[in-house]
Amino acid sequence: MFVFIILFFLIGLLCDIEYRTLTRTFISKIADYDLKFYGGKEIRFFIPDFGFILSLIPIGFYIISRLQKPKKITFVSILIYIVLLLLFYLIFCLLESQIIKYTTVIDSENIYHYHYSNINYRLIAFSSIVFSLSINFVVLNILKQQKSISEK
Repeated sequence: MFVFIILFFLIGLLCDIEYRTLTRTFISKIADYDLKFYGGKEIRFFIPDFGFILSLIPIGFYIISRLQKPKKITFVSILIYIVLLLLFYLIFCLLESQIIKYTTVIDSENIYHYHYSNINYRLIAFSSIVFSLSINFVVLNILKQQKSISEK
């Protein structure tokens, strides 16, 4: 368990800039308007915020496995979680793009200019992980109840 927490923390520590770039790209692609980000070159070395957020994944799976009767996380659970994580990530990027649209002034060429550091990267990652783990737990409970009903 602790090995996975440390592993996910290290992945988050090393992939923080890639996550921020990916999030900006998704937000600009999902936006239903012209959005341009401005700001200087982003220099971030080993900032632990995304690493701490990613460490929620093994902690959440550990909690889910403890609350489930069979005490093991199946392939179906991991597959459901990955699909939900991607879905919620896209939903929160869409919400962020709409927040940018309604809180930013448009220029004379109908382009919204937004500083890249004002995007709430932590909230997008944290919310995506927490919502995915929560819905995964609910789906697993529903599947477990249906399985127990079908066995009777």
